[in-house]
Amino acid sequence: MSYDESKAKDVLFVIDGSRSMGGKLHSSGMSKMKIVKTGLFNFVAEYWPVSYFPWPIRMGVTFYRLLGTPGSTQIEVVVPLNPAPASLELYRLEDLQCKGGSPLVDAVKYGIENISDSIRKEKVIKLISDGGNDREPIKTISEELKISPVEVDVIELSNEASKELRDIATLTHGTYTRPHNLADFEKAIRS
Repeated sequence: MSYDESKAKDVLFVIDGSRSMGGKLHSSGMSKMKIVKTGLFNFVAEYWPVSYFPWPIRMGVTFYRLLGTPGSTQIEVVVPLNPAPASLELYRLEDLQCKGGSPLVDAVKYGIENISDSIRKEKVIKLISDGGNDREPIKTISEELKISPVEVDVIELSNEASKELRDIATLTHGTYTRPHNLADFEKAIRS
C-alpha cells in the first residue's frame, strides 16, 4: 500500500483509567471503559493492518490514573506511537483495570509532550475521559494549552458534561464530543 506522507497522521489516544470510568454510561447501559476498549479494538481492526511498514495513520495508546496515598500519577504506554503494529500491542488494554483517581492536567501535558516531536504534519490527541479531575484544575495550564502545537480532541463519556474537558478542546483548537453510546464513540475516534 502506498500513500502520501504529507497526508499521514499521528493519533495519540490518552485514556482516563480512573475508578469512575468503570461506571455505566446511562444512555447506553454499558460501562464507559467497555465502550472505550470495544471502540479502540474496532478502530484498530479497520485502520491498522498487521504489518511493520509505515501507514497513513499511526496510533499510540496511553492509560492514565492516580494511584496511592497521597497519590502519584501513573501513565502506562499501552501502544507506543511508533511501534510494531498496534494490533500486536492493543490486547494489553484488556487487562488494565479502572482504579484510583484522575490526574487530568498530568495526562494532557504528557500527551502534548509525547506527540509534539512527531515529524508528521497532522498530529492529534484524542483525550478520552468522563470529566473527573483529582489534581489541580485545567485553568492552571491554560496559557500552555493556548500555545500548544497539538490540538486535543476531547471525547467525554459522562452522564454530566464537564467544563474542564470542554475548555481543553477550546484552548487547543480541538473538538469536543460527548457520545451517548458505542456507535457515537466510534464515530468520534474516527473524526
